[in-house]
Amino acid sequence: MPDFRTQLAEEYARFPLTIQKAASFTKSPGQIPASYETTRAAFIFPISGKANISFDSHAFTAIPGKVIHGCPGKRLTFYVEGAEPFCHINLYYDPYDYQNKGTDFIHSAYELDILNQIEVTSCLKELLRLSHCHDIRSRFRMNFTTQQLFDALFCSKLSKQEAEELNFINEAALYIRDHYTEPLTLPQIAGHFQKKSQNFSYIFYKVMGIRPVDYLIEYRLETAAGLLNENGYSVRQAAIAVGYKDEFYFSRLFKKHMGITPSKIKSRIVTERKES
Repeated sequence: MPDFRTQLAEEYARFPLTIQKAASFTKSPGQIPASYETTRAAFIFPISGKANISFDSHAFTAIPGKVIHGCPGKRLTFYVEGAEPFCHINLYYDPYDYQNKGTDFIHSAYELDILNQIEVTSCLKELLRLSHCHDIRSRFRMNFTTQQLFDALFCSKLSKQEAEELNFINEAALYIRDHYTEPLTLPQIAGHFQKKSQNFSYIFYKVMGIRPVDYLIEYRLETAAGLLNENGYSVRQAAIAVGYKDEFYFSRLFKKHMGITPSKIKSRIVTERKES
């Protein structure tokens, strides 16, 4: 019978998490204990100090060197112990993305000892930094760092296959970013890596949380937005620069994904420059 850590490693390997937000908190001694119904799932990483955290009847002593998983729909009670402020980093994810996948980990409150504190701390700092960025490159980096974090937590108990898939998709995403101005298609990208399109798309989505064609589109549009904002490109120039010959198709795609037309971005920049 595999131990609890191994079971978790296998479950997270089957259903990789997408961290939506990372946030740091400091709670002072003497504060009124927090008590409320949880609505989100989160991992709580104590950084310094000590606190008592309970989800319904499951109580945990939160100290550095441990991570506590909190789940939605529980009564959380949280108070600081001792004279030192309690500092912690929370990683939030949407539990409803996983509720129909036959997995129980989102519904459980549990704790784990951190066996590789240095690497975990490094990943947490990177996730805090990336949490404030919203471009496609940062999203990729956040997914990649999340995989590194869980690999460190489970001390490489994730399968060799998962590690190979992570490295493979890292290489594939780099290839897309290096060739995004070219007329790339899914069969062409998959063929470059000697993969069938369906299999390549499945692995890419499993690791990245986004299909490869959508990754290509979002990377192009993020780059185009930068060209319009910072380099003074016209809409037509930006479209051609990121691989779209049809300016009108580019504009429709831009509006669909970015929520604003590229011409409005351009006119806004021109107005700001005239007023400055």
